[in-house]
Amino acid sequence: MKNLLFVCSLIIVLFACGGEAETAVESVDSFGVVPDESYAESRTRLNKILEASPDSTAVLLESASLALENYDYALAYSNAARAFRLDSSSNRARMMYALSIINQGNRTVSDISRAQSYLQTVVQNEAQNAKAMVGLANTYALQQDFDEARIWINKALQQAPKFFDAHVLKGSMYKVLSAALNGEDGSQKLSQVYMDSAINTYARVSQYYPDRPEIYIELGILFQQRNNSRCVDHFLSAVQLEPKNIDYKYALAYAYGLFGKERLAMQVYKEMQELDSLYSEAYCQMGQIYQKKYGELDSALNMYREVVSIDPSHIDAYVNMGVIYAEKKAYTRALKSYAKALSILPEDRGPFMSLSTFVENQNLAREYAAEIKGKL
Repeated sequence: MKNLLFVCSLIIVLFACGGEAETAVESVDSFGVVPDESYAESRTRLNKILEASPDSTAVLLESASLALENYDYALAYSNAARAFRLDSSSNRARMMYALSIINQGNRTVSDISRAQSYLQTVVQNEAQNAKAMVGLANTYALQQDFDEARIWINKALQQAPKFFDAHVLKGSMYKVLSAALNGEDGSQKLSQVYMDSAINTYARVSQYYPDRPEIYIELGILFQQRNNSRCVDHFLSAVQLEPKNIDYKYALAYAYGLFGKERLAMQVYKEMQELDSLYSEAYCQMGQIYQKKYGELDSALNMYREVVSIDPSHIDAYVNMGVIYAEKKAYTRALKSYAKALSILPEDRGPFMSLSTFVENQNLAREYAAEIKGKL
């Protein structure tokens, strides 16, 4: 069963570049950036310029920077790589290419080392380039050299004390260290110290940048891990900033349900369905509330049927349907539901379900099916 959409990853990636460090990076032509322009509009505008001038490194780098800011890592990599091929002597091209490399999900150890080399060259040439310093810190953090990463973060903060990326990377490092020590004998206290440091760091960022919803999501995750209801307030802040972000709404709805506010949770899940009728998890969570909180089994079944019509590999829904059918003594239907759960291949499981959770659910389906067969 999925417990949380947003998980604390042990892989650190750079957040969108921005904030005070912009003054420490070489300026570029903004190509007539329109105030309040959406990312899609900006991308379309820059693409039109690139159609006319495909070898314009300045436009390619502007597009790559914009893509990084909006987490469009594939486009960032494509444009930054092309710009670097066209002008490998440009510090900005070298930096943007390196940043795009370390934000690729399929990056290798060799890729990280290559990006590190590029960023070392940039900071040697531009001693006040805070963005490059944080990128360099990120390469060390990705290699678990947190001491060296901290050195470069502090150097960046000397140049730009409120630089968004620097503080976020520092918070991410604390989060990783806390997770690594959690559960280790004799290390629980230190794990909590790192967790406190992560929370304090993200809280500081939220004061500097109160309009950045992803920071409230990070805070919400950390408080939820502590089983602290303050997570609800942070998720709500994120939703208020981006009311149409369905993932933020999911985090809020799940937290409502976790802390006994099921009716509010149901309201948000319905809002999610209005935004995206194919978001299967909203139906699944509503089904679980109907089933486990209110005992409305028919309503729960309707929700689970919606889930499997959208996602035929949703193992939670099949297992829960089997439980309901068994409770109704519809044993044949229960066995069919468990059989469906057992037929799902591990590689077809949902993107947020770990392999261990998937195996656990299949074991439950197998166990429940055996119990029914013993009654027949």
